[in-house]
Amino acid sequence: MMPMPSTEMDRRVRANAAARKDHVLIARAAKRTKLAGTALASAAWDLDNAHDCHGNALTGAAEVVRHEAGRLSHLAEDIASHRDAPDDCE
Repeated sequence: MMPMPSTEMDRRVRANAAARKDHVLIARAAKRTKLAGTALASAAWDLDNAHDCHGNALTGAAEVVRHEAGRLSHLAEDIASHRDAPDDCE
């Protein structure tokens, strides 16, 4: 077996470093998205217990916020799945 040319090794080292960096960035994005979803879910709970200046319940707003929290939860899962996906980029 012939030794690999240094340019080929350099290319592989750079590709591996880039893949590691991508993995970290995707993981961080998934974590932040999950945190945002958690914050929205908490806001929805607060809105369930709040009333406007006329005494009307804010349940409609709470439902919208709760829906968006669910969407963010799914988005966080989708982002995380890209982190764990096999390397198809080659």
